[in-house]
Amino acid sequence: MHSTHIAIIASVVAVSGTVANADIVRVDEFRSDQTESFEQLRMDVFHHGDVESFGGMGTLFSVGESGYLHTTGSWSFHQRVAAFDGERLLGSNAGIGYRFNEAQRSFGGFFSSITSDADGEIRFYSGEDLVGTDTLDAPIDTSWAWNGWSSDQEFDRVEIESSYISKGYLLHDAIRVLSSAVPSPGGAVLAFGGLLVIARRKR
Repeated sequence: MHSTHIAIIASVVAVSGTVANADIVRVDEFRSDQTESFEQLRMDVFHHGDVESFGGMGTLFSVGESGYLHTTGSWSFHQRVAAFDGERLLGSNAGIGYRFNEAQRSFGGFFSSITSDADGEIRFYSGEDLVGTDTLDAPIDTSWAWNGWSSDQEFDRVEIESSYISKGYLLHDAIRVLSSAVPSPGGAVLAFGGLLVIARRKR
């Protein structure tokens, strides 16, 4: 009986902790006036340093000391991938970061990997504080995958790294942000389900 009570308490703590810390939730594709498709960036083909983006509202940068930003119509490594929207995409040999002049609540775009390793990681920051992290879907079959998130806390920086050893060669296109949250019915269901589990286990 004692061990059963311990197991129940541990389960309740684990579930309630997940709900309390779920600051970042996935959302379906959303529209925004604040978009970046990398069509008219003022940068070298292989650019070291920051690049103004989102019409001056944001800055692109490479995550890593030796990284560069690369804009092109298509890029090939293990496989070739062409731009998803328009004529340009953005890539790097390292991770890619987005810094915003104003706080945001939602971020999304289309992503693809040109390495043999699918997917990656995204991190959201407010100043130097980490708001949350999540996995990012990036296929290796030359297709693009939508990834979108909303946060119950504001963020002003986003960093994205691939699963590849250098953390790079993950392509970005049609990126957009919003200063407001996007409704996520799925996130509400998960939280509600967690509360149901707690209620049932307390009986």
